[in-house]
Amino acid sequence: MLTLAACGGGGDDDPTPSEDNVTISGRITFDRVPFKPGLDEGLDISNPIESPARGVIVEIIDASAGTILASTSTNESGDYSLTVPENRNVRVRAKAQMRRTGAAPNWNFRVLNNTNGDALYALDSEAFSSGTADATRNLHAATGWGGTSYVNGERAAAPFAILDTIYQAKELVLSADANAVFADLDLFWSPSNRPTANDIFCPDTGDIGTTFYQVEGTEDDCAPRAELPAGIYILGDFADGAGDTDEFDQHVIAHEFGHYFEDRFSRSDSLGGAHSDTDRMDLRVAFGEGWGNAYSGMVLQDPVYRDSHSGVGRDFGFNMEVDNQTSGAEGWFSERSISEIMWDIYDDTAEPNDNVALGFGPIYQTMVGPQVATEALTSIFSFADGLRKAHSAQAAAINALLAAENISAAGEFGVGESNDGGVADVLPIYPELPEGQPVSVCVSGATVGAADNNKLGNRKFFRFVNNTSRLVTVQATGAVGGAGTEAATDPDIFIRRRGAIVAAGISDGVPKEVIDQITLDPGTHIIEVYDFGLKLNPSSTRCMTLSLAGN
Repeated sequence: MLTLAACGGGGDDDPTPSEDNVTISGRITFDRVPFKPGLDEGLDISNPIESPARGVIVEIIDASAGTILASTSTNESGDYSLTVPENRNVRVRAKAQMRRTGAAPNWNFRVLNNTNGDALYALDSEAFSSGTADATRNLHAATGWGGTSYVNGERAAAPFAILDTIYQAKELVLSADANAVFADLDLFWSPSNRPTANDIFCPDTGDIGTTFYQVEGTEDDCAPRAELPAGIYILGDFADGAGDTDEFDQHVIAHEFGHYFEDRFSRSDSLGGAHSDTDRMDLRVAFGEGWGNAYSGMVLQDPVYRDSHSGVGRDFGFNMEVDNQTSGAEGWFSERSISEIMWDIYDDTAEPNDNVALGFGPIYQTMVGPQVATEALTSIFSFADGLRKAHSAQAAAINALLAAENISAAGEFGVGESNDGGVADVLPIYPELPEGQPVSVCVSGATVGAADNNKLGNRKFFRFVNNTSRLVTVQATGAVGGAGTEAATDPDIFIRRRGAIVAAGISDGVPKEVIDQITLDPGTHIIEVYDFGLKLNPSSTRCMTLSLAGN
């Protein structure tokens, strides 16, 4: 049976020496649900595959006192073995948790129920006597599927399926860095997790919107409001076949682990927000989502990304091995283009315009090195620049991959890029901002979904190289007009240094924004300009005058 364990501390791996002992061993397994062969056929829920629960914590619990008598982790086959006192009333408990402490590598991954006080999922055996002889106790987490729906809401396999995808994602990192230190990661899943109701975002009630990775420091919409725990939130509401469940969607979960990797091992300047493989995105978002797609393929050794929906009956998918020229525009703003580039860098299949087969190691080194240190915003330009510099012999082949996706620029700042994605004013990507010389800047909501603020042309970037520590003033001035009209502007300014915001001007409802007398350290800064009026009228174009003056 699946229980929500109140998992406390205490206990040793060795029982009290004065007692006679027995060994209890066994295997922990769960049902992995595969997809049916054809795209859009959904999950093959009636034919699950019994799979080992690898690396999970197993405990022998004193059934009367609730104390931990012994603890270990399963091996790659899901096997465990523990020594406990004879003739004790005990249970075997398998936690939906992987933990390794001490010398690197180390990690702590947990699957928690966000609608039940963030309780840790665990699978408990019935109570039994440890007896006087060694014994075998296996545990199996079943899907709970009853033929047309889940029976009594019992879905024991889900937390272990989620955790096993994380096991695979961890192993990919370890293949490139055997001493990797993983920041703690919690994964929040509940059978109640569903799209938000009335735009109220409250994980306590299951209103999470979609499966996503959350960094620290964001508040929810619960009453009272509270800081949202960092981690991966995963959809689980079957809703009588009309909902969206992601626990068996391995690409989706591995994609979100890719965002965790960016956050904890690398760097991401992405705005997040709504996106699809047909959208023309802000260059930061396009890279982050394309990276997540490709990373999921690397984890699973499968370039066909699939995401179930409509209960378990249908799915959406695409093949990163196949060049997509029919869905959206190709380029540095396309997550689909970036997915294909990253996958082709990784895989060893030679194709037209793909003569790169570097594997994960060089990708990892680029992500934890040059991508972190880039003076530009994180994008395909900064990644490709770092990879080319580290593997100069492959530079021409890497450029061919980019060119096949209509990306022609050189260097981390995308100098010379000619593909504007059909949106005026986005090129050059990072024009220089001359000191003391006002420049005109226009931002556009011409791309679909511009109200999300994360599409191509919604924001404009300028490069300013500061030679010494000094005071500067940055000002953006737009047109005056009534609130919500096309004439009205509401500029916002962000000054970034290696992705981090060092100053911001975000006054509400005024046509002039000023960041006055801010001290800038020496180095390259990115000035990001946006007009909040695009949220009110996303089909418009907003033009302003931008200036920078220094002392």
